[in-house]
Amino acid sequence: MKKSVFYVLFFLAFLSCQNTVAKVREKPIYMFGFAISFVDSLAYITDVQYIESAYIDSKSKFLVGRNMYSVQLQHFLEKNEGCQHPVTSIFFGKKKKMEKKMLSIRQKYERGNVYVLKNIACNFRPENYEEQEIIESSESDEADDKASKKSRKM
Repeated sequence: MKKSVFYVLFFLAFLSCQNTVAKVREKPIYMFGFAISFVDSLAYITDVQYIESAYIDSKSKFLVGRNMYSVQLQHFLEKNEGCQHPVTSIFFGKKKKMEKKMLSIRQKYERGNVYVLKNIACNFRPENYEEQEIIESSESDEADDKASKKSRKM
C-alpha cells in the first residue's frame, strides 16, 4: 500500500515537472534596435523591421538569441558607423507596440539635446538566430583547426 502511494505521488510529481518546461515557438515579429555611445554622445536607432522567423520562449515570452541580435547591431555600428563601444538594446513585439516604443525613445533623446540621434534606417538587417549560430560555430571550428595545425608544426 505504501509503495503504491509513493509511486502515484512520484508519477504526479513527474507530470507536474513536465508542464514547467517552456517550449520555443517560431513566429514572425517586429523589432528595432537602439544603441548609445557614451564615448562620443551619439545615439543610433533602426527602423522597425519585420523578422519572418524568430524564436520566442512560450513561458517567459523572451526572444531566443536576443543577445545575438544585439551583438550583430553592435558589430554593425562599430564597423560601418565607426561607433566606439556602443551599448545596444533590441526591442521586439507587435508592430504597433514597437512603433510606439520607438517613437517614445526617439522623443526622449531628441528632447534632451545631450545626444545626437542618428537613424540607421534600412542599413541594418539582422540575421535569424539559427543562421548566426551556424556561422559562428563554423568560424570557431575553422579557428580550432588552424590552432591545432600550428601546434602540430611546433
